[in-house]
Amino acid sequence: MSAPAVAASTASPDPGNAAFTLQFNLCAGDVSYALLTVPRLARAHPRAARRVAVVDLCRPQTTRIFDSFRRLPEPGFGERIAQIRTVAQQLRSDGWIDEIVWLEPGSPLLAGLARRYLAPGLTETHDYGGCANLAYWAGLDAPVTRFVVHYDADMCLHQAPGFEWAEAALALWQRYPEVVMATPRISPPGFAVDTENDAPSLHEGRPFHRVADGWLNDWFSTRCFLLDRERLAPHLPLMQGRLGWEYKLRRLWDRGYPPGPEMLLFRVLGPRGLRRLNLADERAWLLHPNKKTAAYLELLPRLLESVAAGRVPDVQRGQSEIDVPAWQEFFC
Repeated sequence: MSAPAVAASTASPDPGNAAFTLQFNLCAGDVSYALLTVPRLARAHPRAARRVAVVDLCRPQTTRIFDSFRRLPEPGFGERIAQIRTVAQQLRSDGWIDEIVWLEPGSPLLAGLARRYLAPGLTETHDYGGCANLAYWAGLDAPVTRFVVHYDADMCLHQAPGFEWAEAALALWQRYPEVVMATPRISPPGFAVDTENDAPSLHEGRPFHRVADGWLNDWFSTRCFLLDRERLAPHLPLMQGRLGWEYKLRRLWDRGYPPGPEMLLFRVLGPRGLRRLNLADERAWLLHPNKKTAAYLELLPRLLESVAAGRVPDVQRGQSEIDVPAWQEFFC
């Protein structure tokens, strides 16, 4: 984990045949479902050169808007930390992951990640709202391959037999020199009346530009992605210059500091012309649970089977967040 952001030897003249690392983020909140979701996601990428799990064992720091000790009280938080250790070790024993990177409180690894990817001296492990921060940069730091395919452990993926969305994206890579990140469709297709009205979802928050293979936009979601470490490297660390000074002031004011990975990538890469490619191919798409309620967890085994088969409620098409009542009705 002391390697530079990207080594020169990882560059490939033919990204279509490039090796990639498959990487998962796990934390205490993933205990209830990771043994269901991670094996499915791992099976979707049989050609991955290596499979790495980053396991975040750090408590989010308290900020003006996030009271860590009230939101994550003990002894519950410590118990879930112990449980996610066990889950990660089981995933490795079962052969779904090859390597575990443990993010432990006080580890010297944290300062190195901050220095290489964000800014020297940053000590906070999570963002202003209590969400993961350094764990995402650890997921980019551990691989030695130029390309990384990342999933949060709560993602649900549909992928048609014989198709692999990451390989499809790599085959297109040389066409889009401005692309640093790619994803499959972020919602189930089938909602558009024609090709002209098709889109990644029905609720795009940013403008997007249609290209032959999908859509380009300037929002870099961290839920699931294929990322080119070689194209990202010239922009690291991200909190430099005027933006770096802005966040130093934000730190003093305790407002919006530290920024989350998505916001930081948006503010740095977007203005420099870099983009995310959202593939139009309907053979792969994602769903994400906004909340992991008891009702959702009860549905999850059947939901995963249905998503794998490409069967979803009609109202779910075009929506990236799982509509639990719609699925309950769908299964009745």
